[in-house]
Amino acid sequence: MIKFMAKSNKKMNFFLAVGMACLILGIVLFFIPPADQRETSHLFINSSILLITAASVYISLLLKSYIAFYVSTNCCVDSLIVLIMEMRGMPSPLKRYWPLAVIISGISLLVLGTIRYKKFRSVYVFPAATLTILGSFFLLFTLRIIKVPLRVFSSSFLPIFLILGGMFLIVLYYVRQNAGDKFPIIKDVEKDDYDEEDYD
Repeated sequence: MIKFMAKSNKKMNFFLAVGMACLILGIVLFFIPPADQRETSHLFINSSILLITAASVYISLLLKSYIAFYVSTNCCVDSLIVLIMEMRGMPSPLKRYWPLAVIISGISLLVLGTIRYKKFRSVYVFPAATLTILGSFFLLFTLRIIKVPLRVFSSSFLPIFLILGGMFLIVLYYVRQNAGDKFPIIKDVEKDDYDEEDYD
């Protein structure tokens, strides 16, 4: 019985690896231009990074490590986007589109929290929303939708945002402490939930 289960797990792990490979390869083939229009100057480096990060995602799934899965998934998606942009000859993909990495990290954090707890948790929702909003805001500058340089805007308005953000977090903390279970956003994980789950 044990041997049969071990063989079954090996087969499922093999299917997982093949499925991930087909998914990544299909995305690359779908978005890259025809062969005569491709840029191949950094193809080997970008492909190697993508393969390494994809392998990291696979290993994190086998180890059932949430932290490793989150980090490796973000790195894999980022390297996939960079590979596609490089092959399409898009100018300065890292310089212009780095806020996409921030947006992706926010979205993946929300997805990870939902998968882990089977529901939305404020401990994941608020950081995920913050990362997504910040990434979208920075993207407006890197795409030149907002004409003012980001460094000029930051030097003028960053202290104001820090003050407002700090005040919001302090007020949020005291409201949460005083309201308890009536806090009108999202109920956090109860102590019993932590006792029932394994964490890395």
